[in-house]
Amino acid sequence: MSDEIYAKELLRWAADVSRAGSLPGDRKTGTANNAMCGDRVPMDFEVDPTHEICDCRHETKACVITQAATAILAANAVGETGESLGRVRDRVAAMLKDGADAPSGKWSVFSIFVPVRDHRSRHTCVLLPFEAAAKALDAS
Repeated sequence: MSDEIYAKELLRWAADVSRAGSLPGDRKTGTANNAMCGDRVPMDFEVDPTHEICDCRHETKACVITQAATAILAANAVGETGESLGRVRDRVAAMLKDGADAPSGKWSVFSIFVPVRDHRSRHTCVLLPFEAAAKALDAS
């Protein structure tokens, strides 16, 4: 696999543990697993009565690609909803599969995964935290 996939910015995100752990009390929880490689992403969300995310934590045990994607999602989740995260997920999936542009604004950092386009088996790694988020937030 190309070293280009493991760029410094991706490795920095993978090492980001600022939102590692779990949330106490009333929370929405979802876990996604990648059966192919064993990656596991449990995510906790605190949401307000309007379903807006107030806080997010994760306990990811995964490859650096999944760790980085989860750290990015967790760092940017506050103020979002399950629905808005679904739109970001769709944009990231289109970027990987169809060569579409990366998401814009605070989500533009997902452009670090453009080199993953040519490695279809790794697309799941990038999208796994969105699957965990959907499991947590769709249960509302």
